[in-house]
Amino acid sequence: MALTEIWRKVLDDPELDENSDLIAVGGTSFHVLQITGEIHDALGIDVTLRDVFFHTSPRSLSDFLEGQK
Repeated sequence: MALTEIWRKVLDDPELDENSDLIAVGGTSFHVLQITGEIHDALGIDVTLRDVFFHTSPRSLSDFLEGQK
């Protein structure tokens, strides 16, 4: 899952999985900003900071984005 790879890259933790909660693993607002940029660069999708704050795992954000289509 591309979002999981983005979480791993931004948080510098190869052990994260699709259910890893950004906040629970020590993510900050700066990480959220980085994640939105990485998603845009890698997937061409504009995601708001609010989207990531409300959907803090790759799986949750993926499900949310699928529902937006």
